[in-house]
Amino acid sequence: MSETISVTAKGHRIWRAPRARLLVNGAERAETGLEEFTLTRTRYSRADTLDMTLALDRTKVPANGLWFDLPAPANGAALADIDITLQMRDEARTGAQWTTMFSGIVDHVELSPAETSVHIQCRDYMAKLLDMRVLDGWMNMTGADVVKAMITDADLTPDVTMTDGMVGQFWQVEHKRKSASSHSRFQTAFDLASYLANMTGCDLYAEGKTIVCAPYPTATKANTQTLDYSDTGPLNPIQMGASGLRFTRDYQIAKGVVVHVTSWDSRQRNRVEYYWSVEGGSTKKAESTGNLHSFTLPGARLDLVQQYAQQKYNEIVAHERVISGQIPGRITLAPRQFMQITGTGTTWDGTLDVDAVNSRFSWSGGFSQQITLRTRDVTKDEDNG
Repeated sequence: MSETISVTAKGHRIWRAPRARLLVNGAERAETGLEEFTLTRTRYSRADTLDMTLALDRTKVPANGLWFDLPAPANGAALADIDITLQMRDEARTGAQWTTMFSGIVDHVELSPAETSVHIQCRDYMAKLLDMRVLDGWMNMTGADVVKAMITDADLTPDVTMTDGMVGQFWQVEHKRKSASSHSRFQTAFDLASYLANMTGCDLYAEGKTIVCAPYPTATKANTQTLDYSDTGPLNPIQMGASGLRFTRDYQIAKGVVVHVTSWDSRQRNRVEYYWSVEGGSTKKAESTGNLHSFTLPGARLDLVQQYAQQKYNEIVAHERVISGQIPGRITLAPRQFMQITGTGTTWDGTLDVDAVNSRFSWSGGFSQQITLRTRDVTKDEDNG
């Protein structure tokens, strides 16, 4: 049997062409080409991190040496930071511009001469606060003022939006916040700044060399993306814009949470207690059942204890529902955005907060992201029951 097959070639439109580039101190370096990277960005109390592998072209190494091999500074001065900027764009889109996905400093370098490769680990500029020991005291300043002062001391730009009163161990006396490594739990500037941000319901994160401390955003059309999902019946395959999609729910949290916060003022010998649950806040124990979570907040006034109780409640119940999965990479996707999913026929339908985005890129494997979504608006689950 013989068979003739006619093949007609026809061009196909390339719908995605993700490209990445690396800037070192603001410029591309010809001797180190980017091969792959893993970028981890979250809403959690940590710096965003970048791990990348570079291909070393020995024919293009400049006479003054490799950019990541800095000589020891004279007179015991601190080694200069190496500024790293990671950018991406989709070359399949006409006129697409480079979008900065990461800006930070080099933490660790591993050179493999025989393999002509370099592995580099970086943190974003939150690292400046994480590495800065705090030994100062601040008199008669608000939490926002203290956070601004620490960010400025780290040679960064503050963008702080906080609403609070004076902070201190003894409010009635001197409104002083002091952090000394010998006796305080605030070992670093990040510890103290993160604590003050959490107390006022704010997020603390880096945008380039600017440290932002601001209330968590609400979902809008501009900051909400869509996760495609279509289930037309049991006889048809489910179509979804993610692989390995997982819906999880913690029923210990779903059964109820009660947060209990106590404070003791040693000067006034006054004890303050406050409870927060699905019913709201009260100085008396909530009537609703649920797992009790107790915290202490020494030297705090009642209004600060109330804020802290509500904040801790929101943090705990946000872990009740989680959606996770891997999606084709989206250059503009980042934590503190939102993602909408509908059509699952479950109580996970709705608009969820983007808590974490783990981006992976390589020339052989393409661009993908592992995402973690949570419901941080606690009123949504109260409506669902």
